[in-house]
Amino acid sequence: MGKTLMGGSEHVGNIDLLSPQQSNFLSQSLSGNNAYGDFLQPYNQEAFGDLFHKSFIDPAQQALQRQIIPGLKESFLGLDESGSGSLNRALAQSATDVSTGLVQQYMNFYNQQQQNKLGALGQLGGLAGQRTFEPHIEQTQGILGPIISALGQIGAGYASGGATALPKLLAALTGNKGGTR
Repeated sequence: MGKTLMGGSEHVGNIDLLSPQQSNFLSQSLSGNNAYGDFLQPYNQEAFGDLFHKSFIDPAQQALQRQIIPGLKESFLGLDESGSGSLNRALAQSATDVSTGLVQQYMNFYNQQQQNKLGALGQLGGLAGQRTFEPHIEQTQGILGPIISALGQIGAGYASGGATALPKLLAALTGNKGGTR
């Protein structure tokens, strides 16, 4: 009864502003089932450590064991006992140098991973921040609205000096030709 008299509005649904391809791409991108998914995941220290170990530590240890240590031993070959102390210091220094280099590489690698994540988020930011739908709202006018509007127009006409027009209007509406009874 209230909507019949006064009218009202009702949310019917939403109008999709994206094409089916755009909608599919956006949902896949945000779900993490594609190339962006890895970049959108929180930092996993264990996975990062495994990747760094395989990419940097293992090759550095192999180079230390296969190239640096044998090269140092060869350069100190044939020296007396005082040379063995120098060899030990050179070996310790080479291990320290490799460790220092790995720490620097770790920080560079970590920073690069964070930049990759920010880049991926930046690329998705345009899609994720855009409006994807428009609400569809239907508005109905009740019967009381037109009645009030007509009464307002009659009142405005009467107030503006058309006081003589009101009896003629009422006479026309009732079918009385003389204007009075």
